[in-house]
Amino acid sequence: MTVQGRYDFQVPSWADEAPRKKCVLVIDDDPSNLKVMKGFLTMDGYDVAMAESGSAGLARLAAGGIDLVVLDVRMPEMDGYEVCRRIRQDSAHSRLPVIFLTADQADEKRELLGLDAGGDEYLHKPISRRVLAARVRNLLRLADAEREHQLVQQMAHSEKLAALGQVAAGVAHEVNNPLAFVLSNLDSLRAYFEDLKAVLNAWHDSPEAGRDMEEKVDVAQLLADITPLLDETVHGGRRVRAIVQELKSFSRNEHALLEQVDLADIARSTLLLTERELSAKAQLVRELNPAKVERAPRQKLHQMVLNLVVNAMQAVDSRPLPPGERHAIRLVTRTVGDQAELEVTDTGCGIPEENLKRIFEPFFTTKPVGVGTGLGLSVCALAVERTGGAIEVTSKPGEGTTFTVRIPVVGPVEPLTPDD
Repeated sequence: MTVQGRYDFQVPSWADEAPRKKCVLVIDDDPSNLKVMKGFLTMDGYDVAMAESGSAGLARLAAGGIDLVVLDVRMPEMDGYEVCRRIRQDSAHSRLPVIFLTADQADEKRELLGLDAGGDEYLHKPISRRVLAARVRNLLRLADAEREHQLVQQMAHSEKLAALGQVAAGVAHEVNNPLAFVLSNLDSLRAYFEDLKAVLNAWHDSPEAGRDMEEKVDVAQLLADITPLLDETVHGGRRVRAIVQELKSFSRNEHALLEQVDLADIARSTLLLTERELSAKAQLVRELNPAKVERAPRQKLHQMVLNLVVNAMQAVDSRPLPPGERHAIRLVTRTVGDQAELEVTDTGCGIPEENLKRIFEPFFTTKPVGVGTGLGLSVCALAVERTGGAIEVTSKPGEGTTFTVRIPVVGPVEPLTPDD
């Protein structure tokens, strides 16, 4: 039976994994205020650290384990604005939530001064416990969401590097081959150069010696050989440069800029790095017709195709065939109506029906520990979603799988955010 699944990406939350209690640092020179704030925060389930001066607060913060700071504005020695500025100067705490508390009358200039210093909230005493609890809870939730997003981004980049690692042997061979004949040609050109020097030196001695040396080294044949040697050397150097450029494109972690792309060109670039490794495992079939998209993140789509290709390679590895038979991996690009399409098909192990609906979930994997992070397909799905497109999978266990990506030719109008 053929089963179809569609992508539904959700960033995972680890809130149910019994995390440690959040710790709030309260910095205030008034012991009675410290006592009140500790009571409020403890009642709401937080651990509380206290400091009676700005310098003591910075020292406690440096000790670690602080998730949010509640900071009094008016303090001797160092006021709250300066404490906050010093907190922001430390890269480890540049995004730590900070709430200012003050007993002063509401004053727009002072509030702006606190916010400009890096504060996230500016509250006036006496403060309601419920209001304080709500502000603390909201800021901690935003901080957690940002950390989760950064973690997923970092792991997605690691997944991309892991995918490159899967094809590293083939890439090394692709680089070594042209380098080998470039070096060989350079050795030949060096020998020809020495022969030409000998001819020139002989001509300097006498015309007769020059003509004799030309005949001895066969200058006519030498000159005829030099041009193709140079052409081959330039071709080999350009191929190595192209491979290195593709590796740099795949490996860097850059912002997703929207530009005109052709899925066929992206597939060709991916195969430049993976073709040898793929061909060793299966017959590689390419039907790369134009599939242009006006606005799409090229680098993200490169990663998507690489992940799909590596996934296909692992699938055929998981299903041995009888002697004499070969697996096939097929890449197709085309334009159908207002959609650019990419298909990656393999004759591998297929996907069980119970797993099919989960394959795009972040961190879901059936691979052994240490083989990927379970983010490869979710990264593919996220990249396609950013283009306004969709990704589908059709699979028959024991026979093979087809991933189909469809992207609107027009592409998204809105630019992507830097973190996309």
